[in-house]
Amino acid sequence: MMLFTAYNITYLLSQALGVFAVYKLMRAFFEKRIVRKITEVIFYIIHYIVIASVYLFINIPIVNFIVTLLSYFLLAFLYQSSVKKKVFVSLVVFVFGICIEMLIVTLTGYINFPISEVNNYNSIFGIVAANVLLFVFSIIINGFKNIKNDMEIPKSFWVVLLIVPISSLFVLVMFFQSKELSIYEIGSSVAVILIMNFTVFFLFDRIAKLYKEKRESEFIRQQNEYYVNQLTVTEDLYETSKEMRHNIKNHLLTVLSYVENSKNDEARKYISDIIDFYQNKTEFVHTGYPPIDGLLNYKLQSAFENGIKISAKTSLPSDLSLSSFDLTVILGNLIDNALEAAMSVNENRFIDFKMDYSKGMMIIQISNPYSCDVKMENGKIITSKKDKVNHGLGLKSVNEVLERYNGMTKIEADGNIFTITAALYLKQN
Repeated sequence: MMLFTAYNITYLLSQALGVFAVYKLMRAFFEKRIVRKITEVIFYIIHYIVIASVYLFINIPIVNFIVTLLSYFLLAFLYQSSVKKKVFVSLVVFVFGICIEMLIVTLTGYINFPISEVNNYNSIFGIVAANVLLFVFSIIINGFKNIKNDMEIPKSFWVVLLIVPISSLFVLVMFFQSKELSIYEIGSSVAVILIMNFTVFFLFDRIAKLYKEKRESEFIRQQNEYYVNQLTVTEDLYETSKEMRHNIKNHLLTVLSYVENSKNDEARKYISDIIDFYQNKTEFVHTGYPPIDGLLNYKLQSAFENGIKISAKTSLPSDLSLSSFDLTVILGNLIDNALEAAMSVNENRFIDFKMDYSKGMMIIQISNPYSCDVKMENGKIITSKKDKVNHGLGLKSVNEVLERYNGMTKIEADGNIFTITAALYLKQN
């Protein structure tokens, strides 16, 4: 085989565009990579070299397909996402690439070739057109805004989404082996398969959007509960203070009577009863920001009612630019985790909450006791619970929000005391 022919040189140049199109497709689906940028670039270069070498030196369609599909799987694992989504993306991108190549090959008059023998296709126009069309397709897919979202989609949805590309792959293989279909029949059939798989992208984007909206609506519902609770707490405090002002003289006269008659035990008990009565409803936090106050007082009141000692200190300026949705995610999840951990111990139950703002940075720190072993891996907590899919999502959501504010979390486990510190940058208005 002559390596430096016009066709081979054209293939190498156009394939570089094809690899860039694959990169654009992967980044359309995956927002975050789990490797450094230089590592990502190196893997795409290796992908290019492997694909080009197999095509130029072996050029058996079935071998080309297998190597390409495996390479897509490896590229998908450069990014942060679920295994189900990585499998789905690899398959759909592969099927789209095959559909485009087969459509171009058919339209340029090369049909009815076996997939297990050496391919003699040599249309320069065809090989360029296939890679250009794949690049155009990658630009279109990047227009979908929700496919990056890593929502917890039910397995049944994944099964339905995967049926289309897998079935398409099977049909394409049958087309390759067919010797009775005309160029028009094959071309139109492949075009239909291409449209079907494009519809899968659209459905995936819609499903991701629906689940994102569902999660946001749940946060809004919770936040409304926090507002209602904060209003109730405020009203209770107001009514309590009015009642206290009205009855304070009588209470003091009763205590004075006990003291004058040397009934110190009765006086102490009466004072204790007064304190217990007026502390039934407590405003643990008052920052001046209703979203924060409502959420924290709601959560901390629940902890207090479960016998957990509460210590809360906050210091915030009055002109911070706050997103109530983001704060609901951060504070709600962190307090829920602290409450669950504190409830797991038999004694010395407490939650120590601190929130402070200084020089553009908000610091949130929560300490609480815990009873189970805390396993750490790469600075992250590895849940010890059996349901690993549904647990650990709280801290994941917290970290996703913090990244939008260039923030981070720090976790410490000293003895039986667990402390998490979250830092995020906020501007003053």
